[in-house]
Order: sequence, then structure tokens, then C-alpha cells
Amino acid sequence: MGEAKEHKSIRVWQELDIGEIKKHLLLVDDMYGACANCKQIGLNYLKDKFCPGCKTEFKYLASSLKTPASVTKILNRINTDSLPFTLIDRDDYDRALAKDSVNDLFKS
Repeated sequence: MGEAKEHKSIRVWQELDIGEIKKHLLLVDDMYGACANCKQIGLNYLKDKFCPGCKTEFKYLASSLKTPASVTKILNRINTDSLPFTLIDRDDYDRALAKDSVNDLFKS
């Protein structure tokens, strides 16, 4: 008899192209958010799969919500509604973006 699978959410670190992430990122707080690419506001991750402003397809979500309950709520909605998003850590994204900005300052 097969064992029952127990699905849990865990953080996984993976090297990604920050420019590609930014191009396809929806920044959310609870439900509403903004396009990271063009800054279009008032977007709803449950309904908006594309940005109405720049027409980018959203592939990633990042939230500034910190509590495990808030993050779990977003993950549950992604799973329950079969949304095509990968949830990334907002702090990780912000740090990577800041590092790229600093590196660009020192390029000749």
C-alpha cells in the first residue's frame, strides 16, 4: 500500500535572472498589488495574469507580508485556484535588486 503524501511549503534557493524576475513579477500585499515591470497599481493576483499596462505575463508573486499565516494564505490560494505563479521571498528579491543597482554604479 502506498504512503499518503504530505505536501508542505518550504523555501528553496535557486539562482535566477533578476531582470527576468522583475519583468514577470507581481508585487502583492494580501490581495492587491503592482507590476514590478511598469509599476501599474491595483492589480489582483487572483484575476490578473497579465499586466494591463505593459502586457507582461506574471509568473512570480512577491509579498511584503511577513507572518507565516499571511504567506500560507497566499500559497493556499495559489494551490487551491491552480494559479500559475511561483511565490518568491520579497526580501530576497529586494536584496538582489539592490545588489544589481550597486554593481551598475561601478561599471565603466
